[in-house]
Amino acid sequence: MSNEGESLLEVERISVRFGGLIAIADLSFGVREGEIVSLIGPNGAGKTTAFNAITGYLQPASGEVRYRGRRLTGLKPNQVAGIGVVRTFQKTSLFEGNTVFDNVLIGLHRAGRQTLVGILLRLPGMREEERRLRGQAAEVLDFVGLAHRAEEYASALPYGEQRLLEIAVGLAAGPQMLLLDEPASGMNPAETAAFMKMIQQIRDRGITILLVEHDMRMVMGISDRVVVLNQGEVIAEGAPASIQRDPEVIRAYLGSGATHA
Repeated sequence: MSNEGESLLEVERISVRFGGLIAIADLSFGVREGEIVSLIGPNGAGKTTAFNAITGYLQPASGEVRYRGRRLTGLKPNQVAGIGVVRTFQKTSLFEGNTVFDNVLIGLHRAGRQTLVGILLRLPGMREEERRLRGQAAEVLDFVGLAHRAEEYASALPYGEQRLLEIAVGLAAGPQMLLLDEPASGMNPAETAAFMKMIQQIRDRGITILLVEHDMRMVMGISDRVVVLNQGEVIAEGAPASIQRDPEVIRAYLGSGATHA
């Protein structure tokens, strides 16, 4: 992917504190439109905290986040998602008592003109809207490879497929930018390889991706750029090949496995 492109997301000098603990200190980085950017670092480096600050789940003590020049800082999570910045979570956050298909319908309801309750209960007068949304839900499930699981309960899926379903729910919300928090967690090597291809296909749909992931083979295999955090600060940023060779990154995170990542 070219380094050129419109700046989509800008994180500018944000800091986050929990009591006396500084979780993020003066964090700045950007994501250009059409990129796949990975945010990596050791446990406790501030990666998920950064996601929470970007998407409105917590407010930074200082600094700001902008999307297409619009300030996100101060917005609620549903407002952030409503303008096209959608995230998944480190731990799955599915409606486990609903079917796989209805989980995706829930993700689609933001784009619908009718109420979610009306669609799920199949109330009269909503048939045209229901047909439209159900067709979209079927397409999303087919895209992530879960069409055959549509009528199963989300709670019955293996963990790796629950991760795929959460991404399907995220895609159903119609994002322009998708933030994925450890999406390959719990996947076996074959599932991870298939998932890497899917990430590329999501980008091919015009969706920009910001990724937090511990699987270094995946990170180095799909990222246009990598941003490395350590103790709440950026210690390196660049193309995967340069990150693998960076001595400070190797010391802080990748260790001896860096050459094999």
